[in-house]
Amino acid sequence: MITALSIIPILSIVGVAIDAQVTMTQKSKVQSIIDSAVIFGSRAMQAGSPRTEVATDVNAYVRALLREQSTSLSCTGVTLEFTDGTQDLDANIFCSQPTTLSNLFGQTKMDFRVSSGSTYGIGKVEIAFIFDVSGSMGSSGKMGDLKDAAREAVDTLMPDNSNLANPDDVRIAMVSYDTMVNAGDYFTAVTGKNKKRTETATKTEWQQVCQGWNRKGTKCNGGYKWEEVEVSDSVQANNTCVQERIGDEAFTDAAPGAGQWLESGGADLNRYGNASARSCNSIGPLPLTSRKSDLEDYIDDLNDYSSTAGHMGVAWGWYLLAPTWSSVWPAGSKPLPYDEPDAAKAMILMTDGEFNKAFAPSSQGNSFEQAQKQCDAVKATGIVIYTVAFKAPQQGKDILNYCATSAAHAFNPENGQELTEAYSLIAQSISDLRITY
Repeated sequence: MITALSIIPILSIVGVAIDAQVTMTQKSKVQSIIDSAVIFGSRAMQAGSPRTEVATDVNAYVRALLREQSTSLSCTGVTLEFTDGTQDLDANIFCSQPTTLSNLFGQTKMDFRVSSGSTYGIGKVEIAFIFDVSGSMGSSGKMGDLKDAAREAVDTLMPDNSNLANPDDVRIAMVSYDTMVNAGDYFTAVTGKNKKRTETATKTEWQQVCQGWNRKGTKCNGGYKWEEVEVSDSVQANNTCVQERIGDEAFTDAAPGAGQWLESGGADLNRYGNASARSCNSIGPLPLTSRKSDLEDYIDDLNDYSSTAGHMGVAWGWYLLAPTWSSVWPAGSKPLPYDEPDAAKAMILMTDGEFNKAFAPSSQGNSFEQAQKQCDAVKATGIVIYTVAFKAPQQGKDILNYCATSAAHAFNPENGQELTEAYSLIAQSISDLRITY
C-alpha cells in the first residue's frame, strides 16, 4: 500500500518531468527566435549597418518575437559576438522558465541558455539576369515595372555602403532577348564573323518553270509547269545579332570556335526574292561585374522589340556564367569554375509571353523544346534557376516552371507590385546563400 509519505517523492519526480518538458518546449521556441535573429543581424551587416546598430536591432527583434509567444519566460538581453575582419556573428541568450508542480518542492524556475551563429558559408556568388524585352513588354507599363523590380533586386544583392570584406564576391551579369540576342562587342568572338558581313537568304517556292526554250533563249517553246525551286539572294549586314547555336554543341556550354560557332543574325527574303538583314534589340550583354552603376545603366536602357526567342535567353544566361566561356569575356568578368569552393551560381529567367521564335532546323526543336534542353543542361552544372513569368500566358508559365530548380524557385507575378516582390524575394534568397547558421 502506498503511504502518504511515499506520494511526496513520486509527485516531486512527476512535477520535475512535467516542468522539464515545458522548459524544453520553450527552449525550442527561443532557439528558433535566436536563429532567426542571427539571420536578421547578418542581413543588416551585409547592408552596411554598424555593429552597435545591429546589436540594438537584434535585441529589439528578439523582444518583439518573445512577446508574440505570450510566455512567462524571463530572458536576458541577447549578447552578440563579432569577429573582426569577417561577417561572422554569434548570439547568446539566457532564459528562465517558472515552474508549476516543481515549485511546490522549492524549485521555482528552470534555467537554460540558447546560442546560434552565422557565417558566410558561400563566399562568392555569380548571378545572371535574363530579361525578355520582346514587343509585348512595351504595353501596359510592363517595361517600367520590370526596371523597377530589377533595380530593387540589384539593391538587395549589392547594398550601398556594404561592409562585405570583398564586394567583388557578388558579381552580376545581364542579357536581354527578343527575336534574337544582340552579342554586342562579343559578336566576332562568338560567331567568327565580322560585324560587316554578307548574309545570304535562301527559300524554296513554287514557280512556273519553262520546259524548253528556243535557241536564243528568248522564248519558251515547251510550255510552263509548276515546280518547287530554290531562290536565294545576298545582302550586306552591319549588326551584331546572333541566333542559336546549331549542331552537336547546341545544348552545351562549349566555347565558341570552329564547328561550335553561334549563327549570325541571317537574312530574310521578301516576296520578290530580295534579301534584307534580320535585326534585333540594340542592347548587348553585360558580363559579370561588381560595378553597380553599370548594372543600373543596363536596366535603364532596356527597351522592347519584336518576338520571343526564350531559348536563346537561357543559353546566353548560361554562357555568362560558364567557365568554358572565359576566353570570350573581359578579365574581370571571367566566371568561376563550377566546382569553386564556397561559391554559387544563379540565373534569373524572366518572360511575359510564349517562347515562339527559333531559327534552327526543326530537328533541333522549337523555342519551347530547345529551352527545355538548355535548362536541363544548365541545372546539371549546379546552377540554380529562378524564374519569373510576368503576366505570362500558360505556355510561358509552363516552360518557366519546367526550367525552375524547384516549384519554390518559380514566381508568377500578375502586376508590378508582385513583380517587385518576386525579384526582391529571389534576391534575398540568393543573399541567404551566403549565410549559414
